[in-house]
Amino acid sequence: MRSFAAAALIASSLVLISMLSANAFSTSSSNDNVSSLSAFRKARAQQTSNQLDASRLHFSILFVDDDNFHGRIAQGMLAKIVEYNDAICALFPYSATIEDSPEAPLDSSAPVDALFICESLELCYSTCAEDGTSFTLSSFDEYDLIIALNDEVQSLITRSLPMGEGYDKKCCTLSEFISVDFCGVQSKNAVTKETLQEMIEPSMWQRVKHYFQADKEGSISFDSALANSRASDVNNPPLLLSQNGGAIINPNGWPLAEAAMVVACAGITRFCLDTMDAQFDTAFSSLLDRHFYHPKHLDISIEEADDQLRRGSLSITGYFSPKERYNRICNHFDELRTKLP
Repeated sequence: MRSFAAAALIASSLVLISMLSANAFSTSSSNDNVSSLSAFRKARAQQTSNQLDASRLHFSILFVDDDNFHGRIAQGMLAKIVEYNDAICALFPYSATIEDSPEAPLDSSAPVDALFICESLELCYSTCAEDGTSFTLSSFDEYDLIIALNDEVQSLITRSLPMGEGYDKKCCTLSEFISVDFCGVQSKNAVTKETLQEMIEPSMWQRVKHYFQADKEGSISFDSALANSRASDVNNPPLLLSQNGGAIINPNGWPLAEAAMVVACAGITRFCLDTMDAQFDTAFSSLLDRHFYHPKHLDISIEEADDQLRRGSLSITGYFSPKERYNRICNHFDELRTKLP
């Protein structure tokens, strides 16, 4: 009896060890997957950021859809968020439709449902009501950033691109900008979900906040909402009844897709503004290195150094306020003193 009991105890222990090991392996594997996804998003975002040129002090952004519906709404959303964040002179949104797509309507006029949504969100009605334009590959040379409304649209675009030209790095999906790993790649401070929340205009946030919280908790997915969103979703109820009789968010309802689009537009704004800041930071640092590198340069006053920089590179120095320039020059001189013998 004791031998059977001992054998049973050993067997139970082995099963428990096996279960714990499997669970530990599963947890480790899950953490590795999350880490790999985060690294992939950051690398992808860095590639896209490197394709942008901030020297013109603005970025033009083109939303591309296949239904003449989502793009114009995203354009209006981004314009409103850009205005709220005092960036109307830096970011300019546009929209276009792939007219050869099976989903594309024959009529280029604005859909009635799209106009209703734009009006309810208090977006610029005249812009939303404009006739749709067709997307062409020449758009890659005309716009700084191409944003496909979903994976299907991105696939239609990228498979038509010439190989090896790097155009694919300028074409992102809207859902990519929901990720803080992606949209925060150039940020000096860590970008969080709360960072994006603060960038959303208050009246828009009221329509988003419940879905935003549900996405954070994992009960819904903004990524899936954008991937599966169709213009016909406006006819679906926003809520459904669960098996327990409670109300749950309809994954195919328009309000969920609308909330995801708003958050993504906040991510686009963060990504573009941070990219612009990062490029000018690098350019100004290079300017300092080229002008001030010798012990004799330390005898120059901050004001004289600023005048010297501005005379030769106003396109760079003009991006910063006088106070910011003085602080950067002062820090450069301090660092130079530590390096020179």
